[in-house]
Amino acid sequence: MISYTDRLREKGLKLTPRRKAIISLFEDCKSHLTAEEAWKRLKRKFDRCGLPGVYRNLESLVYCGILTRVQQFDRRKHYGLCTAEHGRHHHHIVCVKCGKVEEMPGCGFAGKKKIKGYTVVSHYMQVNGVCGSCSEK
Repeated sequence: MISYTDRLREKGLKLTPRRKAIISLFEDCKSHLTAEEAWKRLKRKFDRCGLPGVYRNLESLVYCGILTRVQQFDRRKHYGLCTAEHGRHHHHIVCVKCGKVEEMPGCGFAGKKKIKGYTVVSHYMQVNGVCGSCSEK
């Protein structure tokens, strides 16, 4: 069981009603969302809910490892729930049809200090594909 409260607490943040609602939103939708899509859904629950505040909360949840940024071709910021064990190096695979985001096992770059003369300081990798459920349809 993932403890979102612990992840927030580790970074000095609280589980506010809005952060809790955002986490629930991503748990329920099983897909990645843009900040605007999340904001439109959250406005139904909160009388005062501005887009800048939603962006700040989404980025706070990325900082804590609860959400991950998902790269898409539309050049908008997308976010998805990260279910990987907190603090463990991992990457994500994203279904291009339904938007499901899952942890991808293994990494060929983990522990690499140099690649082609470059000193590796960090890396990010996302694989896009079609999930099993969408392939069957």
